[in-house]
Amino acid sequence: MNVLSEHGFRADGRRPEQIRNISCKLSVCPEADGSAYIEQGNTRIMCAVYGPHEATNRAKASEEGCSVSVQLSTAVFATLERKNRRRGDRKTTALARMLEKAFESVIVTSLFPRAQIDICCEIIQEDGSRLSSCINACSLALADAGIPMRGVVTCVTCSSVDGRPVVDISAREEMDTIPRLTLATLSGHDEVVLVEMENRVHMDHLSALMAASHAASSSIHQCLHAALQQHLSQTRAIL
Repeated sequence: MNVLSEHGFRADGRRPEQIRNISCKLSVCPEADGSAYIEQGNTRIMCAVYGPHEATNRAKASEEGCSVSVQLSTAVFATLERKNRRRGDRKTTALARMLEKAFESVIVTSLFPRAQIDICCEIIQEDGSRLSSCINACSLALADAGIPMRGVVTCVTCSSVDGRPVVDISAREEMDTIPRLTLATLSGHDEVVLVEMENRVHMDHLSALMAASHAASSSIHQCLHAALQQHLSQTRAIL
């Protein structure tokens, strides 16, 4: 399948530099300390945050700060393939560890010694950019929980098609064996929190791919920041 048409458009009508539509809701799970629901295109993620609370595994409790535990799961109906996915399968576990490392570097863990923060992330519908969508949902849920962070983490998955960057790719575009770069930045700026590369990219195309990823991550940050501002204003109005 050709990712770009002869006129430079993608299958969903977007131009290469356009991100998908983003819709967010916060405080969607009353039982959690913070929660968020995000739709990034047709990818839909639900995330809930619990804590900080006393560490359940005292052997891993540290006086230097709290630990971050991520539970990631995918609904049976999330994709066209209706199959049960084990919570602890290798790929899901690897993604959960990446989420933990990303947010441990952003959360001010030193404020909560010997404590633990639990993040539960559920993929309700999967249509590409799974890792980046999960990171965006977790950022909103942590902010909703009032967890002190150095900034809001925003993430995007981009690819390179014949040397041309294509941002915020869908599942259909992921089917092609093309270079894919997942980049997470802090508050839409240049500080990189996470970077993952799948498939090889030519050195001459890497700088353009990184620049496009930074620009797309900044655009996503504007969307998430607007959602947080709107939620905060609504909360103040209720109070």
